[in-house]
Amino acid sequence: MQLQHWFALTLALTPSLASAALFSKDSLVKQLDPKGFRKVMKENATSVVAFVAPWCGHCQKLAPEFDKAALGVYPMIPFYAVDCDKPNNKKLCAEQGVQGFPTLKLYPRGGQSKPLDFDGPQRSASALYYWASRNIPHNVKKIYHIEDLPAWVEENKDAPRAVLLNQGKHIPLLWQTLGNKYKGQIKFAIHRDRRGKGSEKMGLEKGEPKSSKVLLYPAGSTDFVLYSGIQKHDSLSKFFDSVLDGTVDLTELNKQAAQEEFVPDEELLEIERKQEAQRMALAHGGYSDLIDFEEAIKNGAGADFHEKNGFPGMMGGGLPKKADAKAEGAGKKEDPIHRILKAQQEAEKKEREKPKMAKTGEAGQVIFTPEATGHPKTPVAGETEPTSSTEAAAAASETPVLDTREDAAVEPEPSSQNPSSAAHTDALKETSDPEIVVSSEAVPPPAEETKTTGHVADEL
Repeated sequence: MQLQHWFALTLALTPSLASAALFSKDSLVKQLDPKGFRKVMKENATSVVAFVAPWCGHCQKLAPEFDKAALGVYPMIPFYAVDCDKPNNKKLCAEQGVQGFPTLKLYPRGGQSKPLDFDGPQRSASALYYWASRNIPHNVKKIYHIEDLPAWVEENKDAPRAVLLNQGKHIPLLWQTLGNKYKGQIKFAIHRDRRGKGSEKMGLEKGEPKSSKVLLYPAGSTDFVLYSGIQKHDSLSKFFDSVLDGTVDLTELNKQAAQEEFVPDEELLEIERKQEAQRMALAHGGYSDLIDFEEAIKNGAGADFHEKNGFPGMMGGGLPKKADAKAEGAGKKEDPIHRILKAQQEAEKKEREKPKMAKTGEAGQVIFTPEATGHPKTPVAGETEPTSSTEAAAAASETPVLDTREDAAVEPEPSSQNPSSAAHTDALKETSDPEIVVSSEAVPPPAEETKTTGHVADEL
């Protein structure tokens, strides 16, 4: 009798135990019953629901892939599962049109919009990840030029407006989910502020790489308030909810947001490590044989790769405040990828510091001494050769110096001699040292006005 009792109890618990076994122990996939499903549908959020049966072989194959996709989009797009084999869920599954297992449905805005059925060729984690992240009806306006922002602000003056200045080329998943959640209540826009020029034009700092800025324009105003809190899903949701409530002054509300401390617990840190690795795997279709790479990413090599402060549901900017950052940094080992990059940077720095040309005399080079041939010495790279005063004068002049020696006879021009020039010539002959006179013109003047400018006439 007792054996039959235990057997009946085992049969009664089998469906729930099997359903729980479909997904891993630390899975982010939440189980739903009819009450929980109705609650989810009331939210203006995109969600994915898998309708499964524990005995279904395809469902068992789907479960680990569904787990990975849920990790990649957590907490922006929640993933749920409904066990259609449970008696209290059968009516819900029939209402949702489930005719086979597994059935995957995406609800863009809860129960306010028609669900989308997954019809991809394979139910891989990457396929589910992109299917979920690309079907969010966010209505975020892209403002390509910062000069166009004032017109958009003025056009939507009747409602609160939230603008994201972001350095990436895509709309962050967090900003899409917020735009979907507050659709019809807050207008959302984004401007790609790649080099921080837009921020500077608005009187703000450029910001660090991968950082973001959230600007809020209150309804009826064209002046913005720079959000000072942590750019995290729940923190921004709380801030926007208070803005819509209107019971708190915006300046005071922003001060409260700035005082929020973010100290992640061990569970959240573990999710962060897994999520960074999983996002890279999802983006590239999986790791296959790159197990060592996956382990390196989990150990911190991929930190902040997708978003600054890459914690789940967090966007760049608003650095998290940690209780003991120094203690945490002291106990953290340097990962191998960072160590390799650091070594490469040091090698490149040493290479840049090397002289471009070796100095003469180094490495066994022979120094040749030029002979006294009258030719100038070829200067070595980086060496300045001294120049004599006579050579400097010759270099500065554009015309050659004429020879004034007596043995260098020059035929006089018979028609151009005049008394003044002859007297000048006789005076030059009586001088012991001949004077060097440089001609100021390369071409002699006309014959009738020619004067002796350095030519010495021989006596006839």
